[in-house]
Amino acid sequence: MSATAAEIFPHIDARTQDCITDEQAKFFIENGLLILRNVVHGEELRLLQDETQKLVDRANTEQPNDPDYFYKPHEITHKKTPFRVEYVIQKCTATKALLGHPFILRSVEKLQGRNFVPTWDSMVFKNGGMGVAIPWHRDSGTDHCHDTPIFNVDFYLDQSDLSNCLWGIPGSNRWSAADANATIKRLNTEGFKTEGAVPIQMNAGDVIFHNILALHGSPPAQSKLRRVIYYEFRAGETEKLKGPHTPEYIPLKQRVLLKCLEHRAQAAYLKGEKPFVYNPSAEFTPAPFTPGMALDTYRFPHGEFWRTGDRK
Repeated sequence: MSATAAEIFPHIDARTQDCITDEQAKFFIENGLLILRNVVHGEELRLLQDETQKLVDRANTEQPNDPDYFYKPHEITHKKTPFRVEYVIQKCTATKALLGHPFILRSVEKLQGRNFVPTWDSMVFKNGGMGVAIPWHRDSGTDHCHDTPIFNVDFYLDQSDLSNCLWGIPGSNRWSAADANATIKRLNTEGFKTEGAVPIQMNAGDVIFHNILALHGSPPAQSKLRRVIYYEFRAGETEKLKGPHTPEYIPLKQRVLLKCLEHRAQAAYLKGEKPFVYNPSAEFTPAPFTPGMALDTYRFPHGEFWRTGDRK
């Protein structure tokens, strides 16, 4: 029988601390996975659920010819099923404020340093009644890893249970590529296997940090809707040195972050919150940003900023 998440992971309640501790950061560095409870709640959670439901509904009813919407056959029913929407900060108001979450950003800064930048924003979901499998994998871009961990912050908008939860292998972020690939092949052969993995059941408002090198995946499901917003962060030094984006991408995403911090500060439902202050070093000083300045877009397509030879 697999160990439970409660037996493996430290208990972190975002309502009782301002940031992850040094010990909790060390656990994440070593294991590549970390659970944070009660990060999003109240009106913020409700707004995120309401606004992202519109994206799920559009994916199901319109099936738009839109490159930001992803589909594949459901492994059980074989029906075309939506499972991913890209660039959710552009598409919703609450997702803009979410990027400025102070507990999350203080924790990202602890792990990546003051020059971190947001790089991806997506929503991956198990469609109600037809949740597609996400096979075992490491996230893309592992050849761009450097000294500082690259990781996703996974915001759960719905409860997950054993029928539809994420499974992960703590410590696999430190495996060689050969060992990781062999395990991925074994666990994906003839269905989704879970030997040696941990089921990570979540409540709405909880968060997972997952290193892009940590092996993870989820089985096909026919249960309830499960939405997860993914914000990826990378150290500015790593992005500048290794990519995959060109250096011009960094100040654009810094401006998105600054504007989203402003959105959060102006959100009435977050009144009284201690805000995060983004203060990168001189090398990564953002372009001048005036409060109230409008952005033409929050969506910067990755393909327009790839370095030669890089792919998503």
